[in-house]
Amino acid sequence: MAEINQNQNIQQEDSGSSVTFKDLVGMVWNYKWWYVLSVAVCLVFGALYLYRTPSVYQRTAKVIINEGSQDAIMRDLSVFTGGSFGKGSGENVDNEVEAFSSPDLMKLVVERLGLQTRYVEHQPLRSKELYSTTPVELKIVEGAPQSSFSFRLEKVKDSILVLSRFTVGPDELKADRVVGRPGDTLSTPVGKLILSPTIHFDSWDRTMTVSWVNSMGMAKVYCRNLSASVSGKQTSVIVLSIDDLFPDRAESILSTLIDVYNETWIHDKNRSARNTTAFINERLVVIEQELGGIENSLKQFKEDNKLTDIQLASEAYLKESTDYSTKAFEVNNQLSIAQYIRNYMTDPSHSKDLIPANSGLTNTEVESQIKEYNELVLTRDRLLAASSEKNPLILDMNSSLNAMKTTIIRSIDNLIAAFELQADKLASQEEQIMGRIAASSGTEMELLSIERQQKVKESLYIYLLQQREENEIAGLVNVGNTRLIMTPNGSSYPVSPNKLMIVFVALVLGIGIPFAAVYMLRVLDTTVGRRADLASVAAPFLGEIPLLNNGKRKSLLGKFNKAYRYDNRNCRIMVKSGNRDVINEAFRVLRTNMDMMTGRGAKGHTVLATSLSPNAGKTFVLMNIAAGMALKGSRTLLMDLDLRKATLSKTLEMNDTGVAAWLSEKSDDYRSNIRKVSENLYLLPVGSLPPNPAELLSSERFPALMEDLKKEYDYIFVDCPPVEIVADTYIVSQYVDLSLFIIRAGVFDKHALPVLDQLYTGGRLKRMALVLNGVEVFNSRYGHYGYGYGYGYGYGGGK
Repeated sequence: MAEINQNQNIQQEDSGSSVTFKDLVGMVWNYKWWYVLSVAVCLVFGALYLYRTPSVYQRTAKVIINEGSQDAIMRDLSVFTGGSFGKGSGENVDNEVEAFSSPDLMKLVVERLGLQTRYVEHQPLRSKELYSTTPVELKIVEGAPQSSFSFRLEKVKDSILVLSRFTVGPDELKADRVVGRPGDTLSTPVGKLILSPTIHFDSWDRTMTVSWVNSMGMAKVYCRNLSASVSGKQTSVIVLSIDDLFPDRAESILSTLIDVYNETWIHDKNRSARNTTAFINERLVVIEQELGGIENSLKQFKEDNKLTDIQLASEAYLKESTDYSTKAFEVNNQLSIAQYIRNYMTDPSHSKDLIPANSGLTNTEVESQIKEYNELVLTRDRLLAASSEKNPLILDMNSSLNAMKTTIIRSIDNLIAAFELQADKLASQEEQIMGRIAASSGTEMELLSIERQQKVKESLYIYLLQQREENEIAGLVNVGNTRLIMTPNGSSYPVSPNKLMIVFVALVLGIGIPFAAVYMLRVLDTTVGRRADLASVAAPFLGEIPLLNNGKRKSLLGKFNKAYRYDNRNCRIMVKSGNRDVINEAFRVLRTNMDMMTGRGAKGHTVLATSLSPNAGKTFVLMNIAAGMALKGSRTLLMDLDLRKATLSKTLEMNDTGVAAWLSEKSDDYRSNIRKVSENLYLLPVGSLPPNPAELLSSERFPALMEDLKKEYDYIFVDCPPVEIVADTYIVSQYVDLSLFIIRAGVFDKHALPVLDQLYTGGRLKRMALVLNGVEVFNSRYGHYGYGYGYGYGYGGGK
């Protein structure tokens, strides 16, 4: 009893953990070939994935934004030329990052590199894109769709090209095949095309798909693979990275993108100079016409009046008049420029254009305001190229531009008013001088007026020519906004797919899938599988018998295959002398535990074996525990009291006449019906199956029979029917010393465990003890003994 109590304590301790380390080892080792197969299959799928997935390479370039360098060049030139170049501000690096990511900028790159066409070769189990090894090059002559098209291309004998399966966008066209030779103009459903051969044309022998997408569509594709970011908070370095299937194409895209960006930046920067030049050219044309008219008038006047040089005659008056004329010219010139700028700004057709700068205004405040307004317009236009009018930043900048324009117009109005006052004052003073000259000859006065107009126009013409040259120089010194500090380069190894990661994932899945399947099947299994599952039952645990399957390993679902578990071909006596296998050792342990419960030395120990339902293996357990008792020299009797099926008698093939005849008073000597099974082991069979088993067991002859047998045998093992079906077992239980309740692992449902508690606490079975039958080796405590338990066992308990 001490050992049984110790076993119960161990059982209570083990019940706290549903899965032990030994269970996990068993879940792996017992299905190791499934793990090997799963890993192999996952590795094959991983290799197939690597084969089908094209390698992607990454190329990176770094550029630095030249903040302020342009302003230094302009200041140096202003010293050299004597012009007045404004003082600029640095570029916003974050805005330039957005500019690099613009699809419009990438569209120019796609068009320059000719990336609208893709060539995909169809190889076994995969499709591979070609770039530098394309066998043909597509040229669209006319009639191409606006969005995209594609077709299947193959080469047949004599280098004949066959075009088929034409698609426009997502729709496939119902059109016949087009046949032609390389270099010919082919009329196809998608337009007139030319397929020019390359140096790889002769070695090409596979079918391929040629697809064309418009520039903006391909630009969006490449923009998704492009990454532009600032390398740090305190730097103006932009890092450009792009992922592509071909390293050469990635490097070409980055290099061209930087060139296109610089060209676009210079073009935007020169917009102000171009507008100023256009304004000066317009004024030069007008002044040139006016100057030509004055010179003709002067020539005609002198010819008519036969005049030569009257300068000496009116030198004194002319000198004073010239001074006032010079001042009047400057004032009128400034007034004319200011009025033109105001008319230009208030013209609705120029509402979003740049204001002409470097126009010759001497007022530095207005010039500074115009330059600040033009820089803000350029910044807004660059942002607008990568965004829309509804962008909050664009709206805010538009508001700022409107406010600045209003301020500039107000300043120009003030300036015009001041110039008009000065012009009126100078005109009044000039009239006084002219009054003095009027005293001289009228002819001299008229000549003087014509010459004065000529000098004014000449001075204005020369001034505008100088301003135009300065403007042209300012446009020529504009250079790129970036400086390349790292050419496009990258590793020769692809960034995806990650081969090591794919292999690792394949190994994890190969191990995890079967483990998860075994674990889930174990979790979903509601049957008793090991002694820890019986921890909630108060009845003592006597022992466990391992599973037997004739040395054959089970499949992954074998433990849930009831047809396999109910196989009764192994329902025979396994315990034999000198046999040391796991099944013999298990029954020896069970025999020892039972001796401790029944007591040693006494005679006539009676043990009953039953179960809750059929197929628990009670007949197998009873036969082998009895055989174990016989091996140690005890006189042992197997008594078959399953009067409804006679499972024990039929299993041992000794069922002619037996206890049923004696109980029904058809036989007077039960001893003549006892059969010898082996040395010290005997059997009292059922015989003919009676119609009233319960009445026979309740008769007076049955207790007398039990008393006689106890006197003749050391151990009497009684095989009874399941308690769930009939009441025969409860009748027999009154005359036994110990009741063995056989539980079949993998069959007995855990929901029926409260029934065992009721049987034990209710005392319906005398001295009830539990025996767990059919335990898998890795769930059994016998796994520690080292008797070669890797074979596993399986048997049935009878029909």
